[in-house]
Amino acid sequence: MFEYKCMQTPIGELCFLLKGHMVHALHKSGVVNPPKNAEAGIHASLLEEELHEYFQGIRRSFSFKPVVTGSTVRIRVLQEVMRIPYGRLTTYKAIAEKASTTPRVVASVLRSNHVLLLIPCHRVISSTGDIGGYVLGRETKKYLLMLEKAL
Repeated sequence: MFEYKCMQTPIGELCFLLKGHMVHALHKSGVVNPPKNAEAGIHASLLEEELHEYFQGIRRSFSFKPVVTGSTVRIRVLQEVMRIPYGRLTTYKAIAEKASTTPRVVASVLRSNHVLLLIPCHRVISSTGDIGGYVLGRETKKYLLMLEKAL
């Protein structure tokens, strides 16, 4: 059975949909559409606790795993992004080279990332050093990078 929960965070309300330790969505309110029978449960409470710890600067990784679906290129890009350590940055170009695609494709894949934080697309920046865009806005991206002491 799917579990669904929303919580207030320093970057706004985040909602998540999960089944066991597999997270299908973690995004801002209104983006995550739960099935009618989804409700808060033990796993949702555990993820909420881990997210609170992340925003307090205590947690650097999660015990939950994101569900990654889509084309082969999309999966390769997201898998490369998941390898970026806490507090580190990489570029769209570097991800593109590892995933055998282009920086533009990487940016497109990351814009459609529905499992924020667990797939840390906020750690990907431009080759010029500009932090680039973020689905929750540049200020939110900057906040997350400062939280992780990556800036």
